[in-house]
Amino acid sequence: MDITPQEESMIKAFRETDLPPLFVLIRVRNDIANDIVNVKESQRGEIVKTLEKYIGLLWEDYHEGKKS
Repeated sequence: MDITPQEESMIKAFRETDLPPLFVLIRVRNDIANDIVNVKESQRGEIVKTLEKYIGLLWEDYHEGKKS
């Protein structure tokens, strides 16, 4: 998949702010899920599904860390 200039700028901005990976993945997931202009509908579901798989793992780790 090609990265658009807008996506590249967004990725750079996230890196510069030192946001936690979980926050970044959730934000990217939401942006892609709601992007009806730049992401084809046929690709959107698969991308969101993949991101949710990674978010789920990080979310579990986050809550395990809070319990410790």
